[in-house]
Amino acid sequence: MEKRFRERKRAAVGAFSGRMSRWAAGLLALGGLGPVHSWSQAAPSPQVRDLPPLRMHGEPNAQAPIPELRVLVERFFKDLIAGEIQKAFQDLLVTSRLSSRHENVSVLMDKTAQAFTYYGKATGFEPYDTRAVGGRLYVVTYLLNLDLQPLRWRFVYYRPEEAWKLIDIRVDDALEDLISR
Repeated sequence: MEKRFRERKRAAVGAFSGRMSRWAAGLLALGGLGPVHSWSQAAPSPQVRDLPPLRMHGEPNAQAPIPELRVLVERFFKDLIAGEIQKAFQDLLVTSRLSSRHENVSVLMDKTAQAFTYYGKATGFEPYDTRAVGGRLYVVTYLLNLDLQPLRWRFVYYRPEEAWKLIDIRVDDALEDLISR
């Protein structure tokens, strides 16, 4: 299955060369578990790869996330709007093991800066979907509005004890599944 995806991706990237579409053809995720397609806290060595666009489940729940997570995510977006990409990621990842993956964090910051160059500056944000998965996992999806089109950001938080920990972050610019509902 991964071989077919790579072949299709190679063909798609070739058709769109010269634009941001290598980044836009899929989503950037940082992770390290072979077929697991996310940037997560799981062990083996991290890799950077482009992935197919995020797939959403059913109808979105556009309510704001729980207050503890809302504060963290919205501070991140306010820093991005202010043009402080490095500060935004440092503050977001301060309590996460994801911050130890310095090379991957740098790549994600660079790709975010490239997206801002390609799509324009960030002007606002809004929750798109929030959902609890059991009592200890929470998925939050926001749209970050840019001059030309929004970026979709998905944050996955886990609460092993009392504090929420960011265990996965994804961003993409593919909006087909949002529009075709």
